[in-house]
Amino acid sequence: MKRHRKTRAAIRNNPAWFVKRALGVNLWWKQAEIAQAVADNDLVSVRSANGVGKSFLAACLTPWFLSSHRPGYVVTTSSSWTNIKRTLWPEIHRIKAGAPHIANGIGDMGEILDLEWKWGPQWGAFAVSTKTPENISGFRTPHGVFIIMDEASALEPDIFDAMMGLCSAHGSKILLIGNPLRPEGPFFETFGDPDWKNFHISAMESPNVVSKSNDIPGLATELWLERMTRKWGKGTPQYLARVKGEFPESAEDTVVPKPWLEEAYVDAVGPVVGILKMGVDIARYGTDTTVLCIRDDKAIRHEIVRSKQSLTETAGLVKRTIQEWGIDPANVFIDDIGLGGGVTDTLHEQGIMVVPVNFGAGSQDQDFLNMRAHCYWGLRLALDPDGENPMLMPRKFAELAAECIIPRYKVLSTGKIQLESKDDIKKRIGKSPDRADALALTFADTDTGQITVDTLW
Repeated sequence: MKRHRKTRAAIRNNPAWFVKRALGVNLWWKQAEIAQAVADNDLVSVRSANGVGKSFLAACLTPWFLSSHRPGYVVTTSSSWTNIKRTLWPEIHRIKAGAPHIANGIGDMGEILDLEWKWGPQWGAFAVSTKTPENISGFRTPHGVFIIMDEASALEPDIFDAMMGLCSAHGSKILLIGNPLRPEGPFFETFGDPDWKNFHISAMESPNVVSKSNDIPGLATELWLERMTRKWGKGTPQYLARVKGEFPESAEDTVVPKPWLEEAYVDAVGPVVGILKMGVDIARYGTDTTVLCIRDDKAIRHEIVRSKQSLTETAGLVKRTIQEWGIDPANVFIDDIGLGGGVTDTLHEQGIMVVPVNFGAGSQDQDFLNMRAHCYWGLRLALDPDGENPMLMPRKFAELAAECIIPRYKVLSTGKIQLESKDDIKKRIGKSPDRADALALTFADTDTGQITVDTLW
């Protein structure tokens, strides 16, 4: 018994040693530093980029705490139940299955279920939802509780208060980890709070990036950094949070910065380059206008603006424009919400198979709340002056350019991009950005470059 107490004390003070000896895993230096901080401090928060191993480290620390605290609970949670089921707990299962010496003089490995690891009475790890504060309560043990909160940027004050209340017993610990998506809330406030030990990890610190290799599966690579830079653009909230691991100055910003438009202005453009595409925004009511916007792979080419026009007239205008410009109907994208559906139906009946787009529908790219955000982000990338081939904006389309800088976006606590709605814009400035919407529709089929990376390592 005395020998076991000494073993537990050694484990408690040396988490990296335990992870290597018992789990057969070598932590990279930043992971080891955070693990030691958890051993030495009760409150630790980690803001990090994707692909740096924060969730994998949390999985490793689960058996570490159980092996050094008998009895004791590890309470795992996240802002997303899906994240718990598909990220953290599959990794805990893999660690248990592959651990060579977890029970060698340390304790019984116990029984592992889908979202629970039973070691003994008042001794084990399990997952709970953060849906209500009551879920984070009632799990006290004589040797404390270790709470691991993933995706902590979405942590709400009442849940945070419940966590702090649960960890009143000596030996209790809290580890908050996540992308710094929002410059507000309890997670943000832990940084600078003297009671918390804070850590920051940039993707540039990934061993794969530093060594210019892909030696460690799942960690961020140079290729991933290049793709994310193209996708988000430097200085955007998503780039700052997911690549640099930094809090953005604001969770809300304009989709297209005004300086980008100023760089895109030209007096004239040459011949058509690449594929012609047309977006059609249908007027819904009042002062809204119906807009047809044509672009190619290089620049905005043409714009038609009409008001108080019937759906039949609009369908005829679209048909004539397709014929005059020689545009493939498969590259014509029509706002299909409300009245727009009538235009789409009329053209389809005539065998002109244009593409209906519902701005409110979900995007195939999970980084965006809906197709409206997806389309506008495609426009943003096209106008990014740091992109490979920035789109040009002839000065004669000054009104279109002025509307492009109107819509705002924000990063939700889930990490998804949400665009300001058309109605909210109209309330804010008194008009709808119909011209910009028509241009944005031309990016409905754009692959915004969804990049996924296993962030467990």
